[in-house]
Amino acid sequence: MKKIFVFSILFIHVFWGYAQVLPEKILMKKNYLEVKLFDAENGFSLIEKFAMYPDGKEGIIQHIVNTLKYPRKAQEKKIEGEVIVQYTVDIDGSITNVKVTQSVHDLLDNEAIRVIKQMEKWEPAYQRGKPVKSLYTQLFRFKL
Repeated sequence: MKKIFVFSILFIHVFWGYAQVLPEKILMKKNYLEVKLFDAENGFSLIEKFAMYPDGKEGIIQHIVNTLKYPRKAQEKKIEGEVIVQYTVDIDGSITNVKVTQSVHDLLDNEAIRVIKQMEKWEPAYQRGKPVKSLYTQLFRFKL
């Protein structure tokens, strides 16, 4: 049963970000930059090195395969659907600000959040030699 929904996981990453022009004082206080991953006006990436999960996309898939459990109550109630979870890879590689952006049901939403929160630390994104926060999304397709 686990393999059915795990293999239906689509598109490991959708990159989102946001940029701000920060006064030098605030920048030093925060000790990180907030940058937009893609500049729509000029059509180029503003990130020099994207955040990387251990073993890349394959590592993420393996983590999901090994960690995700289709909630029994959701199976009994025949609850299916796609949950999208948004999260930030922080400057130290930790996962923060995990939230559901597309909900199906609390049972499935909470399982998707649990799996993301259990990820190992990532190698953070870098811009101008300094670590930066990156915003990612992960799609979970639950299908019986």
